[in-house]
Amino acid sequence: CYDRAIGTGYAEQEGVVLLMRSTAYLKRSFQHQKELRKVVEELEVLVPRPENLQALFGAARRNPMLARPLHDKVVADCRRQERQFRQLNYRHSLYEYALLHAAQDSLRATQLLPHYSKTWLRAGDALAELRKLREAARYYERAMEIDDGLVESLMPVVERLRASQQFLDEARALGWPEDTLRLSLDVAG
Repeated sequence: CYDRAIGTGYAEQEGVVLLMRSTAYLKRSFQHQKELRKVVEELEVLVPRPENLQALFGAARRNPMLARPLHDKVVADCRRQERQFRQLNYRHSLYEYALLHAAQDSLRATQLLPHYSKTWLRAGDALAELRKLREAARYYERAMEIDDGLVESLMPVVERLRASQQFLDEARALGWPEDTLRLSLDVAG
């Protein structure tokens, strides 16, 4: 349906349809993010604390008759954890897929409707969710230039983006792996 409406050759219509589709993709990404959080919560329950594992191995050492059943339990738990990690990766991929499409459509909409603040706002939303914080701030600033009525609501958002970018820069400087940062921020929202 969207593709047919986009293919008409009318730039304004295409821009509006892309804006609508980017909004739909963003909504879908938030649903995927909610599901991702559920998977993480379930995984937290499955992964044992180190002190619990130490106690388990200590019990197996003290009582060799328990070693085999405890080993089997640990192996079964590891398999459940592995399935949950695969589910986590799957949900995260769906989340990022929806965000990338939202960004693609909203960025194209800014080209087709450069004087429409909502396109710049939606592009900023998608870029912020993708952790492109500097770029998101620039798109929000452009939306405020077009519609000064957005200044009051967007200025605190831009300030939070800048603070978050500073945190990310510091975490990267400390050697945090990019994948860890990305997943942590996506789950935290």
